[in-house]
Amino acid sequence: MFGFLKKKEKKPEDTPAGDAKKQEKPKEEPVVVNPPKEKNEEPVQKDEAASEDDSSDRNGAYFVSPHPDGGWQVKKAKAKKALKRFDTKAEAEKYAKTVAKNQDSSVVRQKKDGKIQKKH
Repeated sequence: MFGFLKKKEKKPEDTPAGDAKKQEKPKEEPVVVNPPKEKNEEPVQKDEAASEDDSSDRNGAYFVSPHPDGGWQVKKAKAKKALKRFDTKAEAEKYAKTVAKNQDSSVVRQKKDGKIQKKH
């Protein structure tokens, strides 16, 4: 019914003479994504103290820092935008502690000059 939807079959006389023979493709070498490790390397073992800090690193700490337009902001580590903005530092810390507790993370407080004041 719809002739334009049907695929045309190629006839041997339609193909050029050079394409009559199958061209052999050179074999490609496989790409090694993860090269094997050397035998001399030992697996790195984590200390128990380091594993406690891993939870905050994995989820990202929440920072209480001064906002450029005034007031205080709560940001997640490596975030461009603030989660929320507050007038006082105490309000920002309270919110950050609540969010960090829910996310099994930690809170880092900064002074007005941007230096780290305290880590929770």
